[in-house]
Parts: sequence; C-alpha cells; structure tokens
Amino acid sequence: MSVANPGAGPARGRASTEERLTPLGVYVHFPWCLKKCPYCDFWSIPSDRQGLPHDAYAAALIAELERRAGQLEGRRLASVFFGGGTPSLWQPEALGRVLSHIMKHFATEAALEVTVECNPSSFDRDRGRALVDVGVDRVSIGVQSLDAERLAFLGRLHDADGGLCAVSDAIAAGVPRVSADLIFGVHGQSPSDAAAEVRRIAELGPEHVSAYALTVEPGTEFGRRARQRSLPLCPDDAVAESFIAVDETLVALGYEHYEISNFARPGGRSRHNVGYWLGREYLGLGVAAWGTVRVDDERVRYRNTLSVERYLGADWQSVDLTRPGGVVLEREPIDAETALRERLLLGLRLAEGLDLGAAAQELGVEPWPDERRRATARLVARGRLEQVGNVLRIPKNAWLFADGTISELM
Repeated sequence: MSVANPGAGPARGRASTEERLTPLGVYVHFPWCLKKCPYCDFWSIPSDRQGLPHDAYAAALIAELERRAGQLEGRRLASVFFGGGTPSLWQPEALGRVLSHIMKHFATEAALEVTVECNPSSFDRDRGRALVDVGVDRVSIGVQSLDAERLAFLGRLHDADGGLCAVSDAIAAGVPRVSADLIFGVHGQSPSDAAAEVRRIAELGPEHVSAYALTVEPGTEFGRRARQRSLPLCPDDAVAESFIAVDETLVALGYEHYEISNFARPGGRSRHNVGYWLGREYLGLGVAAWGTVRVDDERVRYRNTLSVERYLGADWQSVDLTRPGGVVLEREPIDAETALRERLLLGLRLAEGLDLGAAAQELGVEPWPDERRRATARLVARGRLEQVGNVLRIPKNAWLFADGTISELM
C-alpha cells in the first residue's frame, strides 16, 4: 500500500495500470450488537459478547469473497468498510483475516481506506491499537450525544464521558483517521445544545464529523412509537436551526461541509461513502449485506440472507449467487435510467453536486428529458438548485429542502 516513486519506470507503469481499473468499495456487514437502538433501521442482532462466532463468521466471509471476487476482474480496491451492527465487538484478529483476504484479491490503491464502525461501549485504546495492527486506518465512533437524558432516549449503552473517551482513545492509539457521529434534532435539544456538542467533539481533534438529524424510520421502535403518537419529537423549525448551528460551528473550526450530513478537515472526506454518492460499484459481504456491481456487463444489486444460520452453514462451493434463494435474499438488474436516477438521488447530497451530462454519457442515456429540463428550470428559479452547464448542485442554504428538490428531479 506504499506510494511508489513517480519518477521510477515501474511506478509509472503501475499508475497507468491502476488508472485503467475500475474503483471498487467493499462493505463487510457485522450484524451483531449489544443492544438494538430504537432509531436504528440497519439489520442487527442483539447478542452478548460471549456468544459471537468470531472465527466462523470470518471463515464464511472469506468463502463468500472467494466466490464473488472471481466475477470482478479489472477492479482496484479503493476502500473497505466494516459496518454493522457493532464491528468493534469483533475480535481484531478475525477482522484482520477478512481484510487480508480482500486485499489479496484486488489491486489496491496506494491511498486504500479501511474503516471500522465502533461504539464507545466496545472500544478503547487497546482495541484501537489492535485494529491498526491488522491494517485499519480509520474508525468511525458512534458518539451520538453528550447529554445523559438524550443518550438514554436514544438507547445508548455509554455515557457522555464514554463517548468522549472513545474519540480520545482512538487518536491516542494512533489510528490515522478518526471520525465521530452525532445525532441532532432530538426532543429537548436546542440549537445551542447541538452546536456545543459538535464543538466539544471537534476540539478533541477528529478529522471527520458526521452530524445527522434524527429520522424516524417505519420499521424501528421509534417508528412504532410515532405511529402510536407516543414519541416526543423536536419541532421542524428547531431541527432546521440546529442544522444551521452545527454547520456554522464546524465550518468556523476549519471543517469542510462537503455533504449534507458530513464534515471533514482538508483531505479527510470518507472515501468509501463518497464512492456511494458517486455511484461507484461496491461489493457487499456478510449477513444482510447489500452490494451493487457489474457482472457480465449487467449492473446488479443484491442482498444476502438475513439468517445467520443459513449464512454460516452455506456450501459456498456450490451456492447459486445468480438468483434469489438460499444465501441470496434479493437480486435485481439495474437499468441505465434507474442508475442515473440513483446518481441524482445520491450525488446531489455532495456540496459540488453532480455532473449530470458526464453521468448520463457514462450510462448511455439521455440526461435531459423534457420533464427534468422543466423541473430544473423551476427549481433554479426558486433558488433550490444551481446549474452550470450540465452540473447541478443544491446551494447550502437550500440543503434543508434537498429531499424535495431531488424528488422533483427524479
């Protein structure tokens, strides 16, 4: 993974070879957590620490990788993201074996990014050092709040000091790149509270901060309570004011607000997530993992089984990955028009927006059907969208309305 000398002949050949390869992200899903948070709509399984199949799960992931990687020649590995669930519960040695096998299967970029999501309840300085030792260069710490009442409301197992210590421990452990997650727009939180929390986290020195407005998803405990009208919610105007307060605070501290919910020091963007927003391929591995890749000139999205037992017991030598059933829960081809709509959906979340013309040319479709051209003109006139040639972007002062703007363009 070292950077070659650009003046040497072999290095020039390697660089030109890498440029011809398609960038690929790999997402590894670790489904277990200690407790299901009431707002979380990711697939996870509450479990105690003693019952986790560390080595068996690593072996199954490696077996799945062996089957899927053969369909992905001509790729270069840009990023690996271990998400969950709570991957910081996984023994670093087992995680490291999976990472090592992933890196063996693909040419890797010199700036390969390897991220592990971590919760303060299962992370400390020793765990940070162990993750660095197996090749991890980035951790994302789920702090979520620094207030005891809000942490309890969000169902978190750690306290405020635990969240702060986890970020400090990651930095002290020598993790090269540290990110912290926070949730704002929680009942009882004022905009000044939200600003104070992100300031306190930023002052610890992480290169990246994700700040998400609390959303209530239908399949969660919060969703059930909302339907019963028993969930206290923050008023929309207070959420909007908190969004502005968080932005002003972090930008003043030197962070770039590069995506609606994400801030980074210069050079500190999440390369893996940027890959999603740009519509790049990603290989999904593990229970409940999603992936979107090109196989035999067809763009395919798939999701793996939600059953741990089925995944661990699979005969990976003979399993059929081409249709739903067994290990594959869902599989669908993605046509070019759908892919372009998804580029709009995700790419307009970035501060620089989306080059619609370039994306459409790559996919071989028309960028400007009449409906989209008219919708663009309306949105530009209302200040919700900016257009320079084929490049569309949502101005920051209209990010609060991004969902509606993107919906009109879709």
